[in-house]
This record gives sequence, C-alpha cells and structure tokens, in this order.
Amino acid sequence: MTERLSIAADMNSQRQIAENVLKAYLGPQTGRRVLAGQIRRGSGESIAAVLWSSDLRRFTQMSDRLPGDSLIGILNDLFDLQAKAITDRGGEILKFVGDGLLAIFPVGGPDEAARAAGNALAAAQAAQVALAALQERVPLVGRPPLEIVIALHYGTVIYGNVGAADRLDFTVIGPAVNLVSRIEAVAKSLDLPLIVSDDFAHAYGGTLKSLGLHQLRGLELPHELFVPLVA
Repeated sequence: MTERLSIAADMNSQRQIAENVLKAYLGPQTGRRVLAGQIRRGSGESIAAVLWSSDLRRFTQMSDRLPGDSLIGILNDLFDLQAKAITDRGGEILKFVGDGLLAIFPVGGPDEAARAAGNALAAAQAAQVALAALQERVPLVGRPPLEIVIALHYGTVIYGNVGAADRLDFTVIGPAVNLVSRIEAVAKSLDLPLIVSDDFAHAYGGTLKSLGLHQLRGLELPHELFVPLVA
C-alpha cells in the first residue's frame, strides 16, 4: 500500500513539474493542451481572438551599442511589464520573437468580443504606463529611450500545431496574424505607441480616433486604423 502511494505521489509530482515547465514556456492554456496530448502536426481549431503584436523601437541600434547582458536585461524588463498587463486581463503570450511578442485574448462567444477587445486595449495602455514608470527607474546612460509599439486586431485564427515532423510550434496562423503585424509596422512608421484595426474598433464598440484608410503591405484592400483618444 505504501509503495503504491509512493508511486502515485511520484507520478503526481512529475506531472506537476511538466505542467509548470509547459506553463513557463508555452503559457497556461497552450501548456494544458500540449500536456493533454494535442501535439499532432497540422491539428488545430479556428478561434476568434483579439491579437496583440508589439515590438521595441530602435532595437538594432541598441544591440549595436549595448553589451549583451544589458540588452537581455532590458528585454526581460519589457517582456515582464507586457506579460503582467496581458495575463492580468485574460490574455496569453504565444511567443517572443526577438524584441517583440505575439499574444491573444481568446473570445469564447459572440457576446465576448467587446470584453476581450476592452481587456486588450486596457492591457496595452497599462503596458505603456508601466514602461513610463520603468523609464524613470532605469538611467538612460548609453542608450536611447525605451519605446514599444503595440498593434491590436480582432479576427479568426487557426490555433494549433505547425512545424517540422520532429519540431513543432503551438501558435496561431492565418491572415489576421499577418494583418496585425502590418499594423504594427504602420505604428512604427507613424511613431505612434498604439494602433488598432477597423475590425478591432467594430468589436470594441467604444470611442476611438480614426487615422483614415491605410494600404497595408501585401494586402489588397486598405484598412481604416484607429488610436485611443488618449494613447
């Protein structure tokens, strides 16, 4: 009896370790899916979500001027403040890409789009406030000011496994992912910290300021882009 209890306890401990590792590397929702065995390449589901794409301005310039440990420290600080803003409001980070990140705020039903959009917008604004506070704590010696740009879009994506036969990535793919990255590029070119799409504006339903129609690279039709009244 004691031996069986010891084995059960050990199995539970190993599962808890696996859950913690997957949560750290994949996020809580994605980690649970992988642990449950949803690891077949090409498997996935169509979900509605608010997408978040963000990036650090002048990262190349910083990487040329700063030592590696300082650069990693800056990135970790930026990711920390964004991660807190995102996860506190129901979002999940899917991946870090260099100095940028991709996150989603899943929409469980047609009546939840406005809530998810509101949470994503609040998270973006909270991240910018946290960044301003970080600027006051961290000296500017040897580097330019830290600025992140954030793009938000609402759309349908395929959420699942893509990759090689022996190396998979659990992520989102689809036109909506491409679109939010194009909007982020516009935010950089216009030197604006936060821009949202027309589809996001429709889902959100609140008051936003229009930036007019913009032709996004690689897309046939222009999209109207917006910023919060206070961005």
